[in-house]
Amino acid sequence: MEETMPALLRLLLPDRPDVPAERAPVPCAARPGTPFRHLDGPCQCFFGGPAPEFPPTAGSPA
Repeated sequence: MEETMPALLRLLLPDRPDVPAERAPVPCAARPGTPFRHLDGPCQCFFGGPAPEFPPTAGSPA
């Protein structure tokens, strides 16, 4: 299963030519309705992996 997860994510996510695949933020599969992203690779929340991060914003609303 560990080998198929990164392969599946590469198929589902759009390619970003400006960011290498291993460094691109990956959406959290455990929280699909949120903007949480994994900066360290594919989502492993279901297996006790590292928590996702909220993407950075441009700052506080005016």
